[in-house]
Amino acid sequence: MSVNVKFYITGDNPHVMNKSLTEIASVDCDIKEPVNKESPEIYVSGNLIGVNYAYIAEYGRYYNVYPTGEHGITTRLRLESDPLMSFKAGILASPAVVARNPWHFDLYVPDNNLPIEARTASAVLKFPGRDFDGTNNTYILTTIGSG
Repeated sequence: MSVNVKFYITGDNPHVMNKSLTEIASVDCDIKEPVNKESPEIYVSGNLIGVNYAYIAEYGRYYNVYPTGEHGITTRLRLESDPLMSFKAGILASPAVVARNPWHFDLYVPDNNLPIEARTASAVLKFPGRDFDGTNNTYILTTIGSG
């Protein structure tokens, strides 16, 4: 079975959703049967040096590329589906509440891993003069905090 495969180079981490891609070649390749769309094995004429990413439009998926061997002028490549790029539109359109994020967080969402200090400090201070000597039943209450 022959399909068109676009080959890229990327320096991004596999866990990054929006990868920056540099297209190297668009090649018709033979795919080893039976086809596993999540991890197909393909054969390419020639050597695609440095290629580490691919896209197969027929399957609608992006793949991480791993060269597994050469047979004369043919190179065998093992591809593993990258669900983050392949299904990026659906992932970004999904409604979600993110419970853990080290950079942007909501203090109103309970998080047991967020270090919080909660303590009460109280003190009684004697004011100079007779305005606050206790005969007028006057109190001053001071609180600190954002609320």
